[in-house]
Amino acid sequence: MTEVSLEKIINLVVREVVSELEKRGVKIVTSSQNSPINTGGSLTVTGIKTKTEKIDMTGYKTPILTERHIDRLHELTGEIIIPMGTVITPKAREVIKQKNLSIRYE
Repeated sequence: MTEVSLEKIINLVVREVVSELEKRGVKIVTSSQNSPINTGGSLTVTGIKTKTEKIDMTGYKTPILTERHIDRLHELTGEIIIPMGTVITPKAREVIKQKNLSIRYE
């Protein structure tokens, strides 16, 4: 059985769709940057967030979400799950906004 990563499937599908739309004269722009997508060579999909990651805070008496936690996330992460009552540092909030992440509390 051959294994293919979800990221590779997404890249292949998006490359084909973008190519077909460009043939039809449709200009493709990313929603986050409003700049055209470069389809020359290998297309790397950015702006498509497909992963949800649960941040383990079991070692914390009072959970604190820091910038370091956010920096360690996979590039396709679009949502993070953190424990109820977690304190989010100002710098972590800034990075969350920059990366357009959503937060879910459990």
